[in-house]
Amino acid sequence: MIGPGMIGLFTSPYVAIALLCIGGFAHQALSGALITLSSDVFGRNEVATANGLTGMAAWLASTMFALVVGALADTIGFSPLFAVLAVFDLLGALVIWTVLKNKPADDDSTPLSSRKPVTQS
Repeated sequence: MIGPGMIGLFTSPYVAIALLCIGGFAHQALSGALITLSSDVFGRNEVATANGLTGMAAWLASTMFALVVGALADTIGFSPLFAVLAVFDLLGALVIWTVLKNKPADDDSTPLSSRKPVTQS
């Protein structure tokens, strides 16, 4: 994730492309892990709602982010923006690390066959 932050330090387009590819791969690996996280964190009846809200927030944030980055790139250039994006990835990883803590598994010894089925109202 630090790779894109160092793009402004190199003049070779090949090095810049390689750093962008490394950073893009790391970012997508994290995104893939986060997409499946909702099924671990939320209950069976809440997963679809959580995924819908996550998708809506991601769409709105990416639209706003594209507008802001475009305006800033016109005024200050791309080099400082790449450095800030690297910091954002690290802050995001830190937030995920601190917010999501390991929770002990429920100590429910009731067999699944004797539980009432979950109904949606």
